[in-house]
Amino acid sequence: MTRHKTSYFMRAWGILAASLMLMLVTGTGVHAGFTEAPIAQSGGTIAVAKVDAVNIRSGPSTGYPVVGSLAYGQSCPVIGRDTISGWWLLQCPNGFTGWVSPDLVNIIGDPNGVPLYTVAGPTPSQPQPPSPPPPPSGWSASYFANRDLQGSPVLAQAVQDINFNWGYGSPGPNVPPDYFSARYQRSMTLSPGYYEFTLGMDDGARLLIDGQVVLNDWRTGSFRQISVARYVDGNSHTYAVEYFEDTGQAAVQLSIQPSAPPQPQPPQPSAGAWTVPQNQWLAQSYNNTDLAGGPSYTQYVGRGAYPLDLDWGYGSPAPEINADYFSTKFEGVFYFDAGNYQFNTRVDDGVRVYIDNILLIDAWYDGYKEPSNTFRQLGGGNHTMRVEFYERTGTAFVRVWWSRTN
Repeated sequence: MTRHKTSYFMRAWGILAASLMLMLVTGTGVHAGFTEAPIAQSGGTIAVAKVDAVNIRSGPSTGYPVVGSLAYGQSCPVIGRDTISGWWLLQCPNGFTGWVSPDLVNIIGDPNGVPLYTVAGPTPSQPQPPSPPPPPSGWSASYFANRDLQGSPVLAQAVQDINFNWGYGSPGPNVPPDYFSARYQRSMTLSPGYYEFTLGMDDGARLLIDGQVVLNDWRTGSFRQISVARYVDGNSHTYAVEYFEDTGQAAVQLSIQPSAPPQPQPPQPSAGAWTVPQNQWLAQSYNNTDLAGGPSYTQYVGRGAYPLDLDWGYGSPAPEINADYFSTKFEGVFYFDAGNYQFNTRVDDGVRVYIDNILLIDAWYDGYKEPSNTFRQLGGGNHTMRVEFYERTGTAFVRVWWSRTN
């Protein structure tokens, strides 16, 4: 009898420990009769592994190769869903992005706000991405006791990869926990092919290849990720990541993953055949800063993790468009539930945002900015969004997103 009781209590304790571990990993807890999900920290819907060794694949089926995995209770933000298979698209903080079966994860948050995609199955004729990059030989890391990379470093060391989360601490005793900066450098040769470079940061960071800025989000803010796909030849190139910490938590990450070549663009419609699309954007670009005359380049732009999120660096939307002194008008039809909405932008240089021809945000002037505004009692249904953007000189990027506040 004593042996049976002991076995029973051991099983009960194991169930309780597993439940507590899941609550700690996912950030959930029960308080005053409701469940607190960790979506406030991640900024949206998350997926939590409900079994051990959940495979994350490069496409929404088991026919795609495995690009990563989650242990029981681990979580990643959800940034999309396949309309055919129902698989979830995850963007994990450790640098990889991929698809997971809905049978293997629990979803926390509102899945109705996740963008929908339709992904065709893999075919043998598709070009294969390049092999994964070789194991890194190491980065030279220099840390500065200011947020501007100025003066002599207070700490220098070699690191295997850039994947740091110091929380409220710092890289070392000589580095202050706030207002510090870092530079990581190395030369590296990758197999020829396309690669996706993903940079995560809290607060600001940028990636340079051979001195050219490739990714740039040099501002204060909570943890976020930006990425770009680029072709890399088989020669040696110099890579550098620059980072600064303002206050609060500190983290910086870099991921380099093989990427499939960009899909060929469909033939351009004839003049007058362009229409404002549903849940994406009709983008018309001009070789002036005033949206004047006829567009020099027109294309459709898909919706990603944010409704509109484009970063051209020191480039432009197309070879036909100047790298400086250009403007672009984006128009699209999007569905909204009824309620109050907060509209946000992050832009360099100017931006104007309209909904149903009502001006919401007017920041038509040079420089980096993050203007926002609130629209109250928006009726449920489809609404036409229009974003007008211009670039003067330097880097060019525009991000627009919205969220219901009631």
